Amino acid sequence: MTRVAVSPRSFRQVAGRHQQLLGESGLEVRYPTVDRHLTEEEMVELVTGCEGLIVGIDPVTARVLDAGPLRVVAKYGSGLDNIDLAAARQRGVRVAAAPGANSQAVAELTLAFLFALARRVVAHHLSALRGDWQRRVGVELSGKRLGVVGLGQIGQRVAAMARGVGMEVVAHDPFKDSAEVPLLDLDDLLASSYAVSLHVPLTPATRGMVDAAFLARMRPGGILVNTARGGLVDLDAVVDALRSGHLAGVALDDFDEIPGPESPLWSCPGFIASPHAGASTVEAVERTGVAAVRVVLEVLGR
Repeated sequence: MTRVAVSPRSFRQVAGRHQQLLGESGLEVRYPTVDRHLTEEEMVELVTGCEGLIVGIDPVTARVLDAGPLRVVAKYGSGLDNIDLAAARQRGVRVAAAPGANSQAVAELTLAFLFALARRVVAHHLSALRGDWQRRVGVELSGKRLGVVGLGQIGQRVAAMARGVGMEVVAHDPFKDSAEVPLLDLDDLLASSYAVSLHVPLTPATRGMVDAAFLARMRPGGILVNTARGGLVDLDAVVDALRSGHLAGVALDDFDEIPGPESPLWSCPGFIASPHAGASTVEAVERTGVAAVRVVLEVLGR
């Protein structure tokens, strides 16, 4: 019996065509026994004896590839930074992503973060919960400038949606010569934008790009949203920028290391977070899951 391991939680939690396709394939499907992201050791245990793997952001190292041994790794999403691509090439393992499948979901969360920060939604909720009902004055997004850093499929959707609510949109992307919005160099974008939204992949060049110097170049009183990879952002620099009042708000959807309850982030004014929920919609789960399953079935001849 050919075996396939599936690590993403939402794949198994949300019913849909993706589960139906996999169930009809005749493959033996193996799921984790824990409801969280897996360690390398747990991934090794999960994939042992499997020829295929559908993976989210869990680590796929050379040890994991060899444990199968795997023939195909289908990324349940777009970024491949958690997969050792060099080791996969050396072993002849097919690696494929599902670019664009979750673009709408991530773009919508980005806009939700922008509105939440501008209108102090979380602060108002907590105030009501405490019973003091204190109003905090926010700002309107209409007429404000949004700087989109990275104009791939998600960045383009964010730009279109933001323009739809009346924002002026500019972008920075060194790999594009033209776009539907003005392209600026990064310094000009940071200095002139009320809000900055990150949509770049995590690479050695972009890791830690949002450091103290980056934040200092942002417009005072501005806001920052990251629905891309957590490794882009220096959290200590974020704490300093929020505590000093240089930034009015920061929203993060992913973290290299999840901040514990003692983290100074939680006491910073204007900070909100979500647990890597950008792609967590019923529609995105099904689109992404179907794309991943089809890659596995193709390679395994089903």
